[in-house]
Amino acid sequence: MNDLGKKLTKMAFEDLKADYLLVVRQEHGDLAPAFISKDEDVGEVRFDAPYQLVTVLSRIYPHIPTGKIAIVSRKCDELAINELTKRGILDEKRIVKIGLACDGHTADKCRCPDPKPSKVDIGEPVKGIPEDPLVAKLMKMTLEDRLKYWVRQFKKCNKCFGCTANCPVCFCENQCVLGERTLVSEKSIPPGLAFHLVRSFHMSDKCIECGECERACPGDIPLLALRRMVHADMKEMYKFVPGDPKTVSPLLTTLEGEVMEDEHNVC
Repeated sequence: MNDLGKKLTKMAFEDLKADYLLVVRQEHGDLAPAFISKDEDVGEVRFDAPYQLVTVLSRIYPHIPTGKIAIVSRKCDELAINELTKRGILDEKRIVKIGLACDGHTADKCRCPDPKPSKVDIGEPVKGIPEDPLVAKLMKMTLEDRLKYWVRQFKKCNKCFGCTANCPVCFCENQCVLGERTLVSEKSIPPGLAFHLVRSFHMSDKCIECGECERACPGDIPLLALRRMVHADMKEMYKFVPGDPKTVSPLLTTLEGEVMEDEHNVC
């Protein structure tokens, strides 16, 4: 156990009274998530690589029926947990967030505008990137040129579903919306525009801009820039930002702005 591991286990189990700890550690030369119980050796903890632990948390959560789970949480992780909590996927009383401030290298790599969680327990806060340079470049294009750009990018898609599998806020209960043939009928590779447009709409009120879809894409499609452009419209039109614990998605409300009654429809 390294010094970070000692500090983290003390914080999780002694200070915060958690029963489990979800963290990234190095083992056999590789980085991987680790789910640790009290009195277990957490090993060589690492904070220097972006790893979407909330995706792991949402997968294992249904199989851990009791106990409090501590998770190392960057700002994007915090927003994802907020969004999953609002939609009834997670119980906020069972989740203990240990705030991790991203370093400058991570913030630059993710083009993150706000790399500081609401409560910093580990790390030193740094300034974010005020404007995504790719988004700024695209917004200066004409609509026609912008469309041509995205059509070129989407032609690199091999429909591996890495963008959905690694996303912390993809939580369709039964079938992925991209597998719904009434919405996305084509079976070709690369898929048509509908594949990406449907996913963009489906993520418009959920995406917390962690960039995991972009990192997972083998075709290097700049998906984070696409999400940010959609979010700019969502914020302008509806004053809504995903991850805000106090606001309800405009896509989950009636035309009069009232919350829909179907509490089971979390997708």
